[in-house]
Amino acid sequence: MNHDFEIRLRWRKTHPSSREIGGDYSHESILTADQHAALVASAAEGFGGDVRLWNPEELLMAAIAQCHMLSFLYAAHQSGIDIEDYADETRGTMAYHGGKGAMTTVTLRPTITTTASEADVERLHNEAKEMCVMRASVNFPILIESVTVLPDATIN
Repeated sequence: MNHDFEIRLRWRKTHPSSREIGGDYSHESILTADQHAALVASAAEGFGGDVRLWNPEELLMAAIAQCHMLSFLYAAHQSGIDIEDYADETRGTMAYHGGKGAMTTVTLRPTITTTASEADVERLHNEAKEMCVMRASVNFPILIESVTVLPDATIN
């Protein structure tokens, strides 16, 4: 079974702001899809983009983090395991040399609040790894550094 998705990307020739480097053109774009809020994006700051806007590298990391979370929550639901909270602080690294770059790793760092055992949480992460379409779509490692806490525990 195939699932199709469609987005629209729009760039307009505008005058660049003073913070943009790497060319005398705007680095901003607008992403839209039916029944979605518009998303204004830019290049990463190091490539002349606006630091206040999402960049392609962050959007890729967000897709991976959300895909893993949704797969994890599905696996938990299927197993009858209650998840109280899920928060992730994802980090990614891109290698860039000689005008070419690639993401080299993404590390998911979820904190899971549940009464389930750490072994059950690890099993759910492994099931999520198998289900996550984004993980299967990239050619770099996605690492997981998970923390499990009990409900009502203090999370810093």
